[in-house]
Amino acid sequence: MRGGGNRQGGRLRAGVSVLALLSVFAHPSFSLAQTFEITGGETVFSQNSQYYFGEVGDFFPLGGVPAPSPGGPSAPDVGTAPTGGLTLHLFVVVFYFSYETPGPPMTTLNSYNGLNPGAGIRVPLKNGFWEGDVGIALAQAFQTDTPVESLAGVYLQTEYYQGLGPGAFDFFANYIGYIQYIYGQARYLSPVLETQHKTVTFFLGPELIGQGNNTYNAGQGGAVLGVALPRLHSYLTFDGGLLRSSVSDGWGGYEGFSWYVSF
Repeated sequence: MRGGGNRQGGRLRAGVSVLALLSVFAHPSFSLAQTFEITGGETVFSQNSQYYFGEVGDFFPLGGVPAPSPGGPSAPDVGTAPTGGLTLHLFVVVFYFSYETPGPPMTTLNSYNGLNPGAGIRVPLKNGFWEGDVGIALAQAFQTDTPVESLAGVYLQTEYYQGLGPGAFDFFANYIGYIQYIYGQARYLSPVLETQHKTVTFFLGPELIGQGNNTYNAGQGGAVLGVALPRLHSYLTFDGGLLRSSVSDGWGGYEGFSWYVSF
């Protein structure tokens, strides 16, 4: 999952402190070249599911000079920090995720306040990159008529980005071990409009999403609008479309928003 309540604030601050210490002690020679990232967003499903997230991260080049864009000079911005060469990525994700499980004697509400610290390597490809990350998934789980439960497990994440034709293909996936939850998202974005002096660039394209575990699953398809704002070091994403999940026999919809900043 690419989102928690007030009880997660202390954990988030601790995660930021860990990143800062790693920046100073593990890679002092890279302190001037590192790139910080902050992102957050939400996705709301019409079939009684919702997801909110926030992330702070740091990129350390392990060799070479950062490239001018994530996929090379001819590829559109995918909404991630520009990196070049082999790069270390450290990050902490906080999130809130909830969904309903129908069935006798009643519908059950499942929700999670989660924290995922992780680290990985971004490998440059021709006009693109691949990244693999591993970390720890922690959460407080709430379920109807069930005591609050503390959960822990492995967290895995990957992203593949490739310039293709006039646009670029982006695939993102992750796995949360304590509930065996898999999320996969594929997008193709192409530039459609650019303002004078390139202060704003708009991207448009389709997306497909699959997610779930042994108690809930959903398939989604829709469109994505990306807005690059280089002067603000920002990338906005708006997406929406149709959804069908295991909690209903019919079709529903979904919408999402995210704001990514790197500096």
